[in-house]
Amino acid sequence: MDDVKTIAALAAEFWKVLRTLERAAENVPDAAKARLQAQARYAAGRLDAILAERGMSVLGFDGRTFEVNLPVSAVNADDFSDEEGLVIERTLEPAVVSDMVPVVTGKVFLARSEANASRD
Repeated sequence: MDDVKTIAALAAEFWKVLRTLERAAENVPDAAKARLQAQARYAAGRLDAILAERGMSVLGFDGRTFEVNLPVSAVNADDFSDEEGLVIERTLEPAVVSDMVPVVTGKVFLARSEANASRD
């Protein structure tokens, strides 16, 4: 089981580096942007393939409706009085699952859904 935890921790860190690369690619000249974006896509595909060989996957939650049964903790959950109408604005750290069991719990940043925000 220690191998699974180690691989999961490495996968989560690699995912964060890939997200940083994707954000950085948005701020480089067009000549380099396409190359960096292609490298990030390739690396993400390799990560998914390597994890799939071990029955594992890395999960991001951007844009999903927040539910208490998701394998994540919300860093700003105290900012909201109820859990209805919340969406995950940004995945800060991904969840990593192995055979449908969370090994690493993700961290997310919440926001009110557009429908609930307009009612406030």
